[in-house]
Amino acid sequence: MQIDGWKYYNHAVIPTTAPHITPAVLPSKNSDIWKIGGATPLLARWTTDFDCGHKTNWWYVIKDTPFDIAEVKAKRRYEINKGIKNFYVVEIDPLDYKEELYKVQIDAFSAYPEKYRPTVERRSFYKSIDKWGEYSVIAAFHRDTDELCGYALLSKANEGYIDFTVLKTKPQYEKFSVNAALVEGIMRQFNDFLEKGGYICDGARNINHETGFQDYLEKYFGFRKAYCKLHIEYRPKLKGVIKLLYPFRKIFLTLDGVGKIHQLNSVLKMEEICRSGDVE
Repeated sequence: MQIDGWKYYNHAVIPTTAPHITPAVLPSKNSDIWKIGGATPLLARWTTDFDCGHKTNWWYVIKDTPFDIAEVKAKRRYEINKGIKNFYVVEIDPLDYKEELYKVQIDAFSAYPEKYRPTVERRSFYKSIDKWGEYSVIAAFHRDTDELCGYALLSKANEGYIDFTVLKTKPQYEKFSVNAALVEGIMRQFNDFLEKGGYICDGARNINHETGFQDYLEKYFGFRKAYCKLHIEYRPKLKGVIKLLYPFRKIFLTLDGVGKIHQLNSVLKMEEICRSGDVE
């Protein structure tokens, strides 16, 4: 079953609309949302009061001004220029680079902590690439060898925003600033879009993965936090379970190295954020 404005993602139902647009149909008004896509979501998550102008405990990380490397601090500018020196960045047709993209994905996931490290099967990854037509696929190639060392997926511009969906690079090239090269190439490609009032969104506050990428975007490329209010509604059978487990959330944190417990901790953290009001 499909419901306009919503999609299944990682055990949850989330809006397909831009972050600044509140979904027209909320879970409490349509029980069919728990059957979306034939999957079994555990919860629905959405936000309101986008970019409200004051600090809250939930946010999106966005870029809504053109990027100017001259405004970057000298040390950080050096890292970006190092990436530009080592890699060239272009938009590609992913159908022409399936195996190269697969190798990037495998190498990138190898550096993830085991508790949430995904597995990637070549055939299923190839099939997923067949559906990438809705994205701009930006790739970084090594200038000396033409090796594909990283890629990013960005949604096509819609409703005044672009969704910065994925960035994956080979860890062995991070010391050569492959991430900086990729993001700089993205900024260069979409600067006109930003100048016209659009924004690029790297997603919401990250509580599931141990990553400093959003902080990196803020420090090196002028992204910022757009504060908002988080809302969660649980699948009816889970409401009582969450209420029962919530008081023990600190105990579960001591077992965070276990994959399923780590997922539970992410849900309990979001529940804590919803209960805590504007600022933790």
